[in-house]
Amino acid sequence: MSHAALVLPQRRELLRQALADAVCYRDPPVHCHVCDTLGRLCDQCAAGLARARAYLALGRELGIEVPP
Repeated sequence: MSHAALVLPQRRELLRQALADAVCYRDPPVHCHVCDTLGRLCDQCAAGLARARAYLALGRELGIEVPP
């Protein structure tokens, strides 16, 4: 059984929206004072980016296209 089959069809859109919201929330901010000072992503922004990528990967595994 594929992972996509585990999500009820009537719940797919709701899950897609939830994942899109989660990706948006975890996406690093455009301006972060710590990142600007370090010249790279700070630990907090890097962790958020990793989590957003994990949410996108979960969407792909479930056959749900999550807009980036």
